[in-house]
Amino acid sequence: MRKVTEQIRIAWRAGESKSVGNTTTDGSSVWLHGNKIIKVEGGEVFATFAGWHTRTTQDRLNGITDGHFHTHKFQPFFNDQRIHDDEWVFVGSK
Repeated sequence: MRKVTEQIRIAWRAGESKSVGNTTTDGSSVWLHGNKIIKVEGGEVFATFAGWHTRTTQDRLNGITDGHFHTHKFQPFFNDQRIHDDEWVFVGSK
């Protein structure tokens, strides 16, 4: 996990606002390059590649949510299930 991811993870879990490099959180949502990749609705956490299934996006999603996001042959996956690169998936509760 990258240092940026760890700093944002700590702030997000504490419900605090923080901006580090290209990643920002308001304590509820997380944005990478201005694209919302994590959101909380009614205590449930949802995540998306936001159309960018890159290593950086994957690092943020997995590091912050303890999810299991990955890509295989240029296709995004969550828990070994193929997802659309802009699909929001339930990853747990906050």
